[in-house]
Amino acid sequence: MNPSKACPPAAARDETRRCILIVEDELLIRYMLSEGLRDEGYHVIEACNADEALTILESAVPDLLISDVRMPGSLDGLALMKVTRERLATLPVIITSGHISPSRAKAEGASEFLAKPYSMARVFEVVRGLLAEAK
Repeated sequence: MNPSKACPPAAARDETRRCILIVEDELLIRYMLSEGLRDEGYHVIEACNADEALTILESAVPDLLISDVRMPGSLDGLALMKVTRERLATLPVIITSGHISPSRAKAEGASEFLAKPYSMARVFEVVRGLLAEAK
């Protein structure tokens, strides 16, 4: 599958067609997240690291960013969040990790934190909540 690297126009988005950018270097986790969120009706864009995500963000404006912390490339997920927030200050960001604490993620500016391993039910709950707040 070669997912689209662009979000649908804002006018074409509704509650369930919101655009989510997932940044995750672990292929199976990225696939699980992407397919689960697509099954829920969301438009999903995938990136394998922060560098790819920044390239995508040059032309796409997602409604939500989900990023792992540790990944290869020039930036980790926390640095990606900071760079992204310089341009999209109100973008909700979910940080995922098995290596940092929720308090650190929140202190760095994450809207929410999901400790790995997490359930898809929890992902759906957090995504719905953040997107409802971001209306």
